[in-house]
Amino acid sequence: MADTLNSLDSRMGRSARRLRRKLGGKRGHLHLRDADLDRLTRRAGRDLPAPARREAKKILATRAQMQDPRLAARMDPARLTSSFRRFDAALGQWNPARRRRNMWLNALAGYAFNLIVFGVLVWAFLQWQG
Repeated sequence: MADTLNSLDSRMGRSARRLRRKLGGKRGHLHLRDADLDRLTRRAGRDLPAPARREAKKILATRAQMQDPRLAARMDPARLTSSFRRFDAALGQWNPARRRRNMWLNALAGYAFNLIVFGVLVWAFLQWQG
């Protein structure tokens, strides 16, 4: 059981490091530097893709079950491995920088469209008034 728990902790550590890189980049925010997978998923919140949140929840529930010897004996390692794989795959597709960039570009496009509509309305009003 100790080997399984150590293996689980090491895999959780790798996933946490990967998530920390996605959240903080190379700078490594001070409040994220020593954070575990639970704290990092809470920090990412709804920005994290739904499949990654779902798998992280399963992984953390399994970690809590591993504390009890009876529940640890019932753990399925293949299911846990597939949860880590799905979490890493969802995390690999997530690009928070692109999402932030698209948010700003969409806002700028909305402002530009509104300015064009306003300009057309002003032009139409001036044409109407002669």
